[in-house]
Amino acid sequence: MHDSGADIVPNAVKNPGASRPLSQNPFESGGVWLWESGGPGLAGPVSPGFLAAGHPLWAADMARLGPWRTVELGAEYGPAAGRWLRGEGPALAGAPAILVVGPCATSLDAAWAFAEAGLLPPFASVVAVSQTSGRGQMRREWISPPGNIYAALSWPAGEGALAAMAPVVVGACLADALYARGFAATVKWPNDLLIEGRKVAGILLEERHGRIVAGVGINCAEAPDAASLRRDHAAPAAALADFGEVPGAVTLWGELVKFGQTCYFQCVALSDSSALSRFVERRLAWLGREVFVRESGSDGFRARIVGLAEDGGLRLLRGESGPGQDLTLHCGSISLL
Repeated sequence: MHDSGADIVPNAVKNPGASRPLSQNPFESGGVWLWESGGPGLAGPVSPGFLAAGHPLWAADMARLGPWRTVELGAEYGPAAGRWLRGEGPALAGAPAILVVGPCATSLDAAWAFAEAGLLPPFASVVAVSQTSGRGQMRREWISPPGNIYAALSWPAGEGALAAMAPVVVGACLADALYARGFAATVKWPNDLLIEGRKVAGILLEERHGRIVAGVGINCAEAPDAASLRRDHAAPAAALADFGEVPGAVTLWGELVKFGQTCYFQCVALSDSSALSRFVERRLAWLGREVFVRESGSDGFRARIVGLAEDGGLRLLRGESGPGQDLTLHCGSISLL
């Protein structure tokens, strides 16, 4: 049940077409929000009952995050207009805003609509209950059954090395967050997450007009079967539930974002790009191992991973050390030999 009282957000924005300062953003205060009315062309509606019936992990969240208070956002809030339910319980009360939406094409599309309206501050995110057109690297399909996490996270654009290394920094921060919860996650360059050599998550960064949104898919309860993976997949798939307890999809995501935010600010505090690459390297999968490398248009070759470059590229060594044997990979794929 949710509280029958309703909050009406005042018409604080005089120019509906302008980006809104964060002080006028209802989501700036953080917490968990359910888009009860949904939005035409963006996402279907959600409610505590709908989510609880969809999967046991969502049911655990709804019991933990309520009670719920109705908040009506007027037309001046553009794509976010409509009726929202805000979680009033103590769980995730201090987390950056998590906007839960119903079935949609992809959480990235909904997140971009909110971000471009000035309604998705750094570390706020959109989480979809399911996706019909989830996308991964190179526009590959991301299979999206209920119970997993399909999130789009507003990520600070950063400067210098932080900007250049954004894909691996996001991965390292989320890997650190999973590690803190007892999941020994590592980053398969550039931005997949592995546990015991099996892929549990994928990350896709998109940039528009100086903003970055990271699409994050995490297999919480279910992983694609081997037959549905592309023929050249680099690692078999797995779900977090194969390795430990998952408290709930939204609960876990909120904890990962809070921890990842702390990790990001640790990265900001590092003195130079070399220190940043060493920091990220701690979570690098297959460091020191021999891999098969495929670059665009090449037949592939064998090499050993020796670290990260200061621009986020993967440092490789082909054969014995010598002229032309050290190289840095900026685009391509790797698989363990």
